[in-house]
Amino acid sequence: MPAINNSTEIRSYMSLMLITGIVMFILLTWGLLKNVFPPGVLFIVLPTIAALVCGFGFKELGEYVAQGLKSVVGTATLVAFSAMFFTLMKEAGVFDVIVRFILRFITPSTFSVLLATLVIASVCSLDGNAYATLLVTVPALLPIYEKMNISKKTLLLLITVGVGVTGITPWGGSLNRAIAVTHLDILDVYYRLIPLQAVLFLLGVILCWVMAKREDRSGSGITREEFAVMRGQMLTSNTNHNPWLLKLNFALVIATIVILVSGLVAGNFLFMLAFSLAVMINYPNTKEAQQKIKEYALTIFPVIVIFLTIGVFVGILQNTGIIKVLVNEIAEIFPTSLGPYLYLILAAFSVPIVILIGSDAFYFALLPLAVGLGQNFGVSPLHVTIAMLITEQIGLLLSPVIPATHLGLSLLNLRVDEHIHHSLLKVWIMSLCALIAALGLGIIPL
Repeated sequence: MPAINNSTEIRSYMSLMLITGIVMFILLTWGLLKNVFPPGVLFIVLPTIAALVCGFGFKELGEYVAQGLKSVVGTATLVAFSAMFFTLMKEAGVFDVIVRFILRFITPSTFSVLLATLVIASVCSLDGNAYATLLVTVPALLPIYEKMNISKKTLLLLITVGVGVTGITPWGGSLNRAIAVTHLDILDVYYRLIPLQAVLFLLGVILCWVMAKREDRSGSGITREEFAVMRGQMLTSNTNHNPWLLKLNFALVIATIVILVSGLVAGNFLFMLAFSLAVMINYPNTKEAQQKIKEYALTIFPVIVIFLTIGVFVGILQNTGIIKVLVNEIAEIFPTSLGPYLYLILAAFSVPIVILIGSDAFYFALLPLAVGLGQNFGVSPLHVTIAMLITEQIGLLLSPVIPATHLGLSLLNLRVDEHIHHSLLKVWIMSLCALIAALGLGIIPL
C-alpha cells in the first residue's frame, strides 16, 4: 500500500479505491452475466488489476492471496470428497432407493414435484450446510425432473429457496457470522427469525405453484398413464446391485449425514473418511479403485478451481480494504434524513448485494456498517441483524462469489448467468416480502 501523509491524500486515495472497486464490480457483473470469460479467470484477473491500480505490490498481493486460499481450503476439501462420495453412492444405487421413496408421495402434477423439492431442500438445509443440501437433493431429484421435462434451472431455484428458508440456524454459517460481528445472543436472534422462516416457506409454496404453471406451459409434466409407467420403472429396481452391499452403502450415507449434522467430526475429514470407506467397500480391486478415483477427480476438478479462485478474489479484496471502502463510501451517498431507515434500504437490496460481494463481505463489512449507522439513530443492533439476515440468506446460492453456488451449477451442468437470469427476480421478491412481513409482524420496527 502506498505511503499516505495527510488527510487530503487519504481522501484522494479513498476516492481511487472507490472508483476502482465500482469499475471492477461492474466488469465482474458484466463478465459473469454475459459469460465472456470463465468465472475463475475473472476472479483472479479483475481483483489483481484493481489492487495494482490502488498501489499494492505483488509481494503484498501474494500474502493476501495466501490468506484467501487458506480460508477456502477446508471448504474445497469438503466439497471435493463429499462430491466424490455422493457420486460413488449414486453409482452404487443408493439414490435410486431415495428416489423410489420420494415417488411414493408425488403425483403426476408438476406442482407436487416442485413442492417435494422445496420440502426436501428445506429439511436438508436444517444442518446449515448448503453443500450437503445440494449433494443430497440434486442426485435424488434430477432423474424425476428429467423424466417429467421440468427445467433444471427450476430445480436449482427451489433448492436456493430451501436453503434460504431454513439455512439460518444457530450452527449455520450466516447466523454465526452475524453474531461474531454484533455479539448478540444467538438464540435471541434465532427465535425471532423463526416466524419469518415460516413466512418464507409459505412464499416458497406459492412460488412452486407459479413455477408449476409456467413449467406446464413450457411442456413439462406427463399424463397419468406415462407417470404410472415412469413410477413403475423407477420403483422397480432393475439394477444388478448386491442387496447386502446396497444396504451397507445406504447405512454409510445415513451415518455420514447424521454425523455431519451433529457436528461431531469436521466435515472435510468426515467425507475423506466416508469416501475412503466407500471405495474399500465397493471397489476392493486396487486397479479398479484407482480408475474410479481418477474419473471422479476429473469431474470435480473444475469446481475446486472455482473454489481456489474465489479464495484469491476474497483474499485480495478484503485485505486491500477495497470492499470496506466501497461499502462505507456508498453508505455516505444517502441523506441524513434517511438515517433511521438506512438499514431497511440496505436490507431491501441484500440479494443483489450478496450476489456481488458474497456472504463474508456482507457480514464482515456491510453488517457492521449497517449496525453502526443504525445505532447513530437509535436503532437496535438486534433489529438491524434480523433485517439483514432474513433478506440475505434467501439469495445466498445466487452469488457467484460463494463456492456452493458453483457446486450446484456443476451438478446440474448450468452456467451462472442462466441461474441468475432465471432466479434473481423471484428470489428478490421473496426477500422483500420477508422484510415486509418482519415489519408487519412487529419483529423489527418501522
